Amino acid sequence: MIRTRAAPSRMTASGLRAITKPQTERQEVEATMFPKPPVAPPPEHPRLFLRKQHIPALVRNMQRMELKTAWERIEQFSRFDIEEADADTCPGDVYVIEANALLYVLKGDLAAGAKAKQLALNAITKPFNPNYQDISREIGRLMLAGAIVYDWCYELVDAAEKQFFIRHFKRLAGLLECGYPPVKEGAFVGHSCEWMIQRDMLGTGIAIYDEDPEMYDLAAGRFFSQMVPARNFFYPSGWHHQGDGYGGVRFQGELFPTWMFDRMGFGNVYDPSQREVGYQWIYTRRPDGKLLRDGDTTPPMPKQTKYTRLHFLYLMLGSYYKDPYFIRQHHRDEGKYQDKDVLFAFLFGDPDCEARPLDELPLTRYFGEPTGVMVARTGWDEGIGAGTVVAEMKVGMYQYNNHQHLDAGAFQLYYKGNLAIDSGSYKGSSGKYHSPHNKYYFKRTIAHNTVLVYDPGELERSPYIKDGGLVWPNVNDGGQRWPNEGRPPLTLDDLLNQDFKRADVLAHQFGPDTYKPDYSYIKGDITAAYSDKMKRFERSFLFLNFKNAAHPATLIVFDRVVSANADFRKYWLLHSIEEPHIEGGRTIVSRCEDGYNGQLVNDTLLPEPDNRHIAKVGGPGKEYWVFGTNYANDYPGTKEQGEWRIELSPKSSSELDFFLNVMQVKDIDGPAPLPTEKLESPALIGTFVGDWIVLFAKSGLRQPGEIELPDIPPGPGDEKREYSFLVADLEAGSWAVEERQADRDGTDGPNEPEQQTFYEVTGEGGVLHMRRKAPCGKLVLRYAGEAGSGSKRKETEDGN
Repeated sequence: MIRTRAAPSRMTASGLRAITKPQTERQEVEATMFPKPPVAPPPEHPRLFLRKQHIPALVRNMQRMELKTAWERIEQFSRFDIEEADADTCPGDVYVIEANALLYVLKGDLAAGAKAKQLALNAITKPFNPNYQDISREIGRLMLAGAIVYDWCYELVDAAEKQFFIRHFKRLAGLLECGYPPVKEGAFVGHSCEWMIQRDMLGTGIAIYDEDPEMYDLAAGRFFSQMVPARNFFYPSGWHHQGDGYGGVRFQGELFPTWMFDRMGFGNVYDPSQREVGYQWIYTRRPDGKLLRDGDTTPPMPKQTKYTRLHFLYLMLGSYYKDPYFIRQHHRDEGKYQDKDVLFAFLFGDPDCEARPLDELPLTRYFGEPTGVMVARTGWDEGIGAGTVVAEMKVGMYQYNNHQHLDAGAFQLYYKGNLAIDSGSYKGSSGKYHSPHNKYYFKRTIAHNTVLVYDPGELERSPYIKDGGLVWPNVNDGGQRWPNEGRPPLTLDDLLNQDFKRADVLAHQFGPDTYKPDYSYIKGDITAAYSDKMKRFERSFLFLNFKNAAHPATLIVFDRVVSANADFRKYWLLHSIEEPHIEGGRTIVSRCEDGYNGQLVNDTLLPEPDNRHIAKVGGPGKEYWVFGTNYANDYPGTKEQGEWRIELSPKSSSELDFFLNVMQVKDIDGPAPLPTEKLESPALIGTFVGDWIVLFAKSGLRQPGEIELPDIPPGPGDEKREYSFLVADLEAGSWAVEERQADRDGTDGPNEPEQQTFYEVTGEGGVLHMRRKAPCGKLVLRYAGEAGSGSKRKETEDGN
């Protein structure tokens, strides 16, 4: 709903005119900054976070058990005296201010209102050093506390006090990193994309709008013209590009405008796909309570079983969208939140929103454009000994920089321990944002499970990294390029019209049961993530859920890599926490410390045995090794940052190389892994593992026409055994599967088809999946035309 902008009731006191810009100058400033916001605060008080119609429900919520902890904490805050507000025993003066303002607006407690006003008038005069790291968060929260008093206790604040508030609000706003007017930093990343504009400056502008609309017009003008389009671009993917550390923090900041504008009566100012982002940290949650790592993030400690940065997020998100799985996640995290979140937990918490078990959710989720990530699970069991496997398969379509890493095409794999990992740390002796460890290792492709192509002359073409006002000498890790020399996009137009696109999803599908799929498949073209040293890089991921406790799952990764120069060496990476063991073409990674019991067994089927070299890199002095330099970082107390990897390379020089790796997970003390074997025909290449035959196109292109499948290796009981066939890279449409046997007269004539079955292949997936007994003759796929053209067509099994 869009509300017509109300005419502000401006004060005419000379004192107010003296501390604000003249109206004509202010209008000129606003006109050159951002478009006028499409909505204006309603001409009433209160209107920041609540209006009069919300008060009865909030009063009832004081008695609700679901919000008891929050309300009791607010009452505790309110009891601190003015003299105690700055003492070490007090959690913070802003909490005392807000708690007393809430008692006034809900209960009409005049003493509490007067106390809130006096504390706020004193607090907003504080001096701050704007050069102190992250001080904007403290400044912004103080502004917001003052704005809450201004709005909720409006009748208690006289004209002179309003002038005093406004003057100091603008003084404080000028100390924020975004500046005032808020023109600094971009719309996608940076501290300005947390709270300072979207909550603190916007909230303050809402409070003082009647007396001075400038702050609201500036903050809301930038919000609607830049920040909303930026988020509506990536929200539909359900994935926040700033990862599990900063993504959660910044997404929480993005939820405040959702609540603020809705409570003012304007509905949701974002695309409703904002809701989908919450599933990112549900699907990437490990059974041990930690998260798969993504971007700049701190490795979890061994005893950490809850991820505290997201506790409050799921209350805000679940209550607004009435999503029962977010409420369940909030309860799963024991409903904890920090003191800074207590007020909003009470204001936004919906005690009537039910919780539903997570095991009602599909086990695989595709986080689509413009991200391109698939997460596949085998269950939702919790605990360090739980048998749930979690696999992340990332294409990664756009690079936003800042806290995002150069990790397009990477994968992670968890089973009874983190097995295939993101390596490095955001904390430690050298782990901060501008540290060598962060810039030259942790953020780089070399710290992730993807592919390097080493061009010795690459630094000659890109010698520097630029981030903000800093310029860094670049390093050559053989990995992906920094778009825009490392600087983030400022606006959506910037993102779309510069070189931030790094990959495309070519196919994705899972099935045949979309809730408990046997297979989950995604393929990407990741060429654009690299410099011109890379001609073509296509990576196919296939996760197989065997639904078997002894052999839970397998992740197959098939790569087709074409370099611009045959002499550029290629490296296929697999990172681990503990030291890997190499036995010929087999690499074994175990996680046996800290109570874990998981093992990854990787069989390298390509390159061929006579053309492959598997090197083990890591250990003391080489934990974070980048072609001759160790960018060390010591984060004590946990080994989750890892210190080992394997580098798989072809021995001979070639522009085109294939990599085919089959990673099984199992218990360390469990049975032997399933045997694997390479399969090949003129057009296809793949593997035989368990009762699965998996095949990919050698050309990397969608295959039309007639395709002969490789012969299946003999095995015990083949005449009765049923196999799952999955053939990728097929043209969309109807495909006939024919089993052909030699001529009955024994001559050398063409094979004769014995039977035909028709299957539909979708454009999104390009995958044919079927279950059938081992063939007696040769299996051939024949393209029968567009969907529905087969006379004996069998409907596709796969609902994705």
